[in-house]
Amino acid sequence: MVKSRSKTGGYARYFWQPPWKSKTTGLLRPVLEATPWLCLDCGAVIAYIEDEKLQILREEFEEEKLKGVRT
Repeated sequence: MVKSRSKTGGYARYFWQPPWKSKTTGLLRPVLEATPWLCLDCGAVIAYIEDEKLQILREEFEEEKLKGVRT
């Protein structure tokens, strides 16, 4: 696995928006930037989100799941 030099370098910029966020919520909290990693064995590019951001996403998802919002 090879990590990208930076999150914003060249065309290696990946964004991910949680599917449970509405357009209004998305404006208040923009999409997440993910660091791209390249697998040299298979050629796949994998977007990696930091652990702190992942924990926040997990909490948001669980809150929405308890509310009964469809994902």
